[in-house]
Amino acid sequence: MNESDGNIRFLSAISYIGVLFVIGHFAVEKNNPDLRFHTFQGGILFVFFVLLYFIDFLIYLFLSVVPALQIIVVLLLTIGISVAYVMLMVMGIVNALKFRQGLLPFVGKAAVALRVAIDNGSKNK
Repeated sequence: MNESDGNIRFLSAISYIGVLFVIGHFAVEKNNPDLRFHTFQGGILFVFFVLLYFIDFLIYLFLSVVPALQIIVVLLLTIGISVAYVMLMVMGIVNALKFRQGLLPFVGKAAVALRVAIDNGSKNK
């Protein structure tokens, strides 16, 4: 394994940790297919869970008329979202460290579709 492979592996792995997927877009190796795959999938994962947390917040506001129900529902929903996020992050990091382009549940197909659309859009210009 050379230094470039180590950099790609590291950048691919951190693509799943919150907004750190942005680093892969500006890396020297940004045209590497493995890094591009994990960067797009990490970005879709982050946006997907930001939207889920926003929906969780809206449910919190909506249930404010019934405080007891609000606490129970929002607590369980937030825990569920957080556990799912951590599980998908770990799955993505493990795939990145093994140099595998494994699709994550819920977000993998969307990441591939977005990458194909962007690639096709840039070829048409």
